[in-house]
Amino acid sequence: MSKEFDSYAQTYQAAIERSTKIFGQKHAFFVRDKVERLLDAFIATGPLKSLKVLDVGCGIGLGHGEIAQAVGELHGVDVSRDSLALATRDNPSVNYKTYEGKRLPHENNAFDCAYAICVLHHLPKQQWPEFMREMARVVRPGGQLVVIEHNPLNPATQWVVRTCELDKNAMLLPPWRLHRLFIDAGLSAPQVRYTLFTPFAQKFFRALDRALSRIPIGAQYIVAGRKAERPDR
Repeated sequence: MSKEFDSYAQTYQAAIERSTKIFGQKHAFFVRDKVERLLDAFIATGPLKSLKVLDVGCGIGLGHGEIAQAVGELHGVDVSRDSLALATRDNPSVNYKTYEGKRLPHENNAFDCAYAICVLHHLPKQQWPEFMREMARVVRPGGQLVVIEHNPLNPATQWVVRTCELDKNAMLLPPWRLHRLFIDAGLSAPQVRYTLFTPFAQKFFRALDRALSRIPIGAQYIVAGRKAERPDR
């Protein structure tokens, strides 16, 4: 998989925009929405400037400039060395490491928050439980895990995934499956929210998105859960 994503490192955004241009927005619009949702989730863990955060499957580091300014420390890991080279060039304040896609190169309880954006659907489904357990392992008790994924219940999402060359082998997972993966990884009371009901940047539509966040037809969804203070595993 590392070779596959190395080959897309230079053209990642262009490949996505070829599929999403029908909605009239640059990829930056969708990245910004994710950054806002992530920061909203992180704040439940503590003051943003006190937080040490890990992005698992960070790719070329999209959104890292804004996140790094908001939190205390931002770290990223990815299987693609070429992608990390671009991420390091664009985000010199972020700490990046490569890994083989299984065990994360970090100690237990090393982070306050960890997140993954549209990573799981690129993995074989038999790897999903271990991926979630690894994310949970490196987060401290009481810390937060956040995962953003494509919503297979949304017809527009299905079309984008079918037409995006980056997703040619994607296996979308429904929100209830990801919710179960959170619980199985030892995370308490995971919450599911939906986003990107409209592709419009005006304040009214962004507020509408938040008002509709419990309705399961947004183009993407977010699951956030907290690691137990006294984990039993």
